[in-house]
Amino acid sequence: MGKKLFIVESPTKVKTLQKILSSKEFIFRATFGHIKDLPPKTLGVDLNTFHPSFYYMSSKKKILSDLKKLASKVEEVYLATDPDREGEAISFHLYEYLSSANKNLIFKRVDLIEITEFGVKQALNSVRDLDKGLYLAYQSRRVLDRIIGYLISPKLSKALNLPLSAGRVQSPALRLIVEREEEIENFLPETSFSLRVKVKDKNNNVYELDLWFKKGLYKDKDPKKLEDFFNHYLAGKTLSLNNITEKKALKQPPYPLKTTTLIEAAGSSLGFSPKETMALAQALYEKGLITYMRTDSVRVSPVAKKAAKEFILANFGEKYVGKERRVKVSKFEQGAHECIRPTNLFQDPKNLTSKEKALYTLIKNFFLASQMSQAEFLELTYVFGKVLLPKGWFLVTKQKTLIFEGFLKVLKETDNYDLPLGLKEGDQLKVLSFEIREHKTKPPERYTPHSLVKKLESLGIGRPSTYATILDVLFKRNYIEKEGKFLKPTQLGRLVCSLLLEGAKVFMDYKYTAEMEEKLDLVARGEATYESVVKEAYELIKTCRFPSRVST
Repeated sequence: MGKKLFIVESPTKVKTLQKILSSKEFIFRATFGHIKDLPPKTLGVDLNTFHPSFYYMSSKKKILSDLKKLASKVEEVYLATDPDREGEAISFHLYEYLSSANKNLIFKRVDLIEITEFGVKQALNSVRDLDKGLYLAYQSRRVLDRIIGYLISPKLSKALNLPLSAGRVQSPALRLIVEREEEIENFLPETSFSLRVKVKDKNNNVYELDLWFKKGLYKDKDPKKLEDFFNHYLAGKTLSLNNITEKKALKQPPYPLKTTTLIEAAGSSLGFSPKETMALAQALYEKGLITYMRTDSVRVSPVAKKAAKEFILANFGEKYVGKERRVKVSKFEQGAHECIRPTNLFQDPKNLTSKEKALYTLIKNFFLASQMSQAEFLELTYVFGKVLLPKGWFLVTKQKTLIFEGFLKVLKETDNYDLPLGLKEGDQLKVLSFEIREHKTKPPERYTPHSLVKKLESLGIGRPSTYATILDVLFKRNYIEKEGKFLKPTQLGRLVCSLLLEGAKVFMDYKYTAEMEEKLDLVARGEATYESVVKEAYELIKTCRFPSRVST
């Protein structure tokens, strides 16, 4: 038996695979991404038949020539590109190219969920045929992006006499940012006030108590009323601690990370942009350190659960092992791959950059925390002044004490938890002074890159493979800018959004955009055709009408 050709996209994957599989049995090659694409300067889609004109990229000429030579020397080709639509497309194009060079080749599609000895063995034991539905879903997405971008953008550009672009996902994302800015501008703050009272015990320990009415903090529009309340009922008085209520509170561990929560966690705790996060995660995956990083699922394989339990037992003890939890599945979830997790909890990765190490540690800590027990707190509520104050009114202070860390052992929080106060029921406290506290309602925050991705996911817009690139286009087009860590639309972005809502409203509609994503999933499952999905979008494009030249 001769050698087998094993093809992936990345040279890093090749290096990792060479440590696992024998070079006597396999010849490894990397395509460095896609080998075929639509033409860069023309539409590349026949608008009568919707047949796309994919061409072999000139930059891949040397790689393709090498693969063609090897195709004549081997009997089997293992197509091990990424396990998603993009990867399926690369494998499909490789199949087309190599089968034309050698009609006797046997092709095997390999899904590498993790590039480890276990993961590769599992993949080789479950090779499959190419998935035509998955490829057609890729083709549908690529062609939809092309025709929406290429056919609406010129109309938009003409309206403003500027080189502008519209996009299937980028334009609804722009709309979200613009609408949030308008919410902030139109927001009218409301002001209210509350009363805080300073008291001291016999040992001269000072405490701050808030005025409550019935079940919550009392707020009033008029601060003078609160001052009068204090002077009438509390000034110079002594309060009794009427009762202390104890309540045990449990905090659930987080779920392990998926693409959106990885982007969110890396943004908030490490300051990484979505694009940087996904590039670093890709590197960790290709080095065999984490499972596939484009996923919308928090599912954990039985093997990974067992390993996590062993690790937690060995490092923290029995009481830190978590219980099985039911996972609520989003209606938009595809669930093709499990969560993002380390491939080996007991391994300490070497030769990582500082950023790779930081992201790996974040992924590991979230995964470990997800398999650990709940954190336990004791919430204490101290109630004062029931005798002095009218019925339903009292003064309150609360304490929250951590009594068992659970998952917080590995996933530290910034919250500082209190020590119980040294007070008991019946204690007498002297009223010292008061403070009127102002409360102003706040407008919604602008989106950050990470909260925008989270919002898009909640609306069913975009998929794990597209989130990182959406913002890139909006920045490049000068439709949005950053103010601190927040996203803000530029004047041009607002104008473009307004024009698109007027001239191409359906493509700005969140529900329609989510339904389009669902139709791509139907194509992948063979429940809808490529032609029907693309034709429907094209018919809508033809109805788009922009106003004639708009002044900027």
